[in-house]
Amino acid sequence: MSEMKEPFMTAVFTVSSHTPYVIPEKYKKVYPEEGLIMHKCIRYTDMAIGKFFESARKQPWFKNTIFVLTSDHTNLSDHAQYQTDIGGFCSPIVIYDPSGEIEPGMRDGIAQQIDILPTVLGILDYNKPFFSFGCDLMSTPMDDTYAVNYLNGIYQYVKYGYVLQFDGNETKAVYALDDVLMKKNLKGKVKEQAQMEREVKAIIQQYMYRMKNDKLMP
Repeated sequence: MSEMKEPFMTAVFTVSSHTPYVIPEKYKKVYPEEGLIMHKCIRYTDMAIGKFFESARKQPWFKNTIFVLTSDHTNLSDHAQYQTDIGGFCSPIVIYDPSGEIEPGMRDGIAQQIDILPTVLGILDYNKPFFSFGCDLMSTPMDDTYAVNYLNGIYQYVKYGYVLQFDGNETKAVYALDDVLMKKNLKGKVKEQAQMEREVKAIIQQYMYRMKNDKLMP
């Protein structure tokens, strides 16, 4: 990375926490099998990320860099709430600013990976046109943030404190976000359902139109 011309953008996608859950030979005694098969991989990854930051903080570009850490999805878990349809998408997003210009803290709202682009551009005060389905998490009111994903033929739309499951034609289920095990289907019982249906249909229509007509750029 230190050989790249500044400013630069780069990404690292780690796979050590995926099957076949193998870590380098020299670390197998350091991080033995214990608990879930993935636990040793997570400990190894934590150590590796720590070593990266030990090296990165010595580089001239470190304090002028925005670091974003996230996962693509949850994986093996012994917690029931992360084994549900929405629990599999519960991935944290961590934004680290070594310069300290971003005030440390936690924002209690809904976020998704597509929010990373507008959020980073907002931090950079980027003022040129761009297109994104996501939100700037640093400036968008938490009540206006949302998430959408697709699983086994079902769109899941998260907003207003609910998860709406939509098959492309009709709503199949609505769950309160605090119903972490998704036990009580509230379909037809919450006033927000109609608005959520309109919004998820609009997102699907915009995405399909823009993909088909090559309009995902401004």
